Amino acid sequence: MQSTLGRRVAQSAVFLERYGLSLAFFCMAGVRLHHLIVLDPAERAAIAAAPLVEVLRQVIWMQLYVYAGLMLLLGRRVTVPPQKLSDLLLPLGTTFFNLAYSAVPWFPDAFKLSLCPPAWQPAGAIAGFVLNLAGLLISIWAAVSLGRSFSVWIEVRRVVLEGAYRRIRHPMYLGYLCFLTGVALANFSAAYLSLVGLHVGLLLYRARLEERRLAEASPDYRAYCQRSGFILPRFRN
Repeated sequence: MQSTLGRRVAQSAVFLERYGLSLAFFCMAGVRLHHLIVLDPAERAAIAAAPLVEVLRQVIWMQLYVYAGLMLLLGRRVTVPPQKLSDLLLPLGTTFFNLAYSAVPWFPDAFKLSLCPPAWQPAGAIAGFVLNLAGLLISIWAAVSLGRSFSVWIEVRRVVLEGAYRRIRHPMYLGYLCFLTGVALANFSAAYLSLVGLHVGLLLYRARLEERRLAEASPDYRAYCQRSGFILPRFRN
């Protein structure tokens, strides 16, 4: 497939990913650390309700961001750089969509009210925490399996078909989906449901676009798609 970005732009994007986005991940880890040291009232309430779970969640986020930054900085050589503008913009949108949740306080009050009956809200919060932690752990497992093939842009490095990727083509996105389901359950309001729905749509579209680029570049990946599941494991061919 012919690139519409141009060689110089594609090379600049790869350079920016290695040195600019890695720094962004390190900064995001620092923000998580700051949240543990200097808590706002909402975070104090969350930690008071479930101190070990909330602290563990923040620590796992920090680990994920630090690892992602290191793997971008030390990543393998890119064999097929980003080909189109969507290979850059879509990953940026999905990777930093978490920032959109900070806009919830500006939603109309009706959108911020919980849609869950009061008696069910504690159970929803507990289920949300559990799914948050499970999703983050799955994502870390996937990131470790990718190792130096981890990337933000839609590009091709060495294709990884083992570890978390043995039976699932997108285990990292499975982790994100678990996490986002937990966010929706713990904050069961129209504001969060709409943002989570948009976030999930972006993730799934990005996953399909990644598959298209990898299949174009790797016959092994095309064969792998026939025996693996998209988001959930496929145990029978």
